[in-house]
Amino acid sequence: MRRTLLLPKVTVLVACVLALALTGCLRSTPTPEPVTISFAHADYDTAYLQRLLETFGESYPYITVELRPKRWDMLSGIGAGDADAFVTSQFALSWLSEQGSILDLTPFIEQDQTFDQEDFYPGTLGLYMREGKTWAIPAHVDLMVMYYNQDLLDQYDAPYPEIGWDWDDLLATAMLVRDPAADTFGYITGIEAFDALTFIYQHGGHIFDDLENPTRTTFDDPLTIEALEWYADLYYRHDVAPTQEQIRQSFTRGNPRVGIWIGRVGMWTGMLSEQGGQTWPTEWDMRWGVAPLPRDQQSTTLTLVEGYFISAQTKHPDACWQWISFLSKQMPQRLAPARKSLAESTEYEEQVGREMAAVVQASMDNALLLSPELANYEESLDTFTQALAAIMDGTSTAEEAMTWAQQQSAFK
Repeated sequence: MRRTLLLPKVTVLVACVLALALTGCLRSTPTPEPVTISFAHADYDTAYLQRLLETFGESYPYITVELRPKRWDMLSGIGAGDADAFVTSQFALSWLSEQGSILDLTPFIEQDQTFDQEDFYPGTLGLYMREGKTWAIPAHVDLMVMYYNQDLLDQYDAPYPEIGWDWDDLLATAMLVRDPAADTFGYITGIEAFDALTFIYQHGGHIFDDLENPTRTTFDDPLTIEALEWYADLYYRHDVAPTQEQIRQSFTRGNPRVGIWIGRVGMWTGMLSEQGGQTWPTEWDMRWGVAPLPRDQQSTTLTLVEGYFISAQTKHPDACWQWISFLSKQMPQRLAPARKSLAESTEYEEQVGREMAAVVQASMDNALLLSPELANYEESLDTFTQALAAIMDGTSTAEEAMTWAQQQSAFK
């Protein structure tokens, strides 16, 4: 009988609760207080970020983001008080964390169920981890690729570089294009130190004992010397790449980029961000293509990863996290995605073209990630650069230069 008497009361209570919910009488989740945060970024990304603000505002109408565009070189020296959140190079991590300028993002990552750490390419998130803490999340990726002048290669009936090609293919194509009578060269370096470093690691050599956690230099590693000997042969034995003297004689103001722009260089290394001359004074006036770097003992692609940081001085860390987490999931405009789901998407292929998308995916599978800790070895890297210059000038052999560099190193 007691159950019979209670049942109508329970039914009435449930009905009242449902009625209150339907009429909006139940207490709802309070609307977050409006906040404003500032975000420092490269000035050439302003238009791109402005477009994203509208999408972000649809999900977070209570967060206002003030964009603070800066030159990229200024971002490398950004301070905690310059913005609530910012994007900068991976190499800024060491001094930013040492100065206490940035927040540990680990609690945000652990609490955000929508943040998929496994979606990032292997190692990219790890670049920003120290002693179990994560200090930034990957933004975009810039990687070294091989560009080529389709018009010039067609003229000499030379094959285009393609995924899976190797050092022998590079040399063969460069020799076909090299024409002293027409003053054309088969190959030219983009950033000499980056170029040589990539060849070293493709051959199995090393300049540090461990790129992730370097403790000593290994400039005189036999495989390092072998790789640099082969690299120097492109200039002095095979004559397919111009020496500094040939560049001065052949190209206006001794600028190797002039040779590329006027159509007298078949292939050249460069960063993905340079495509089409985007970061050059003028666009490339040619039909150009792109391929991954050639392989030797292994495939290796020098890769730079920008990161999103939150300032330790911000008053709105949660809003900053929502913003940078949102940004990390968006399709980049000038660099490659750090997230596999974006790089492998149909949308990305439609944005950059099938060839470029395939090159990015193949290159990221072989990424050579440079640890932010290398910023602490600037003096040793300068010594390596000096030794490389002696090789490229023809004043030292690879063995002589690298032996000298190892002797000079403070971390041998």
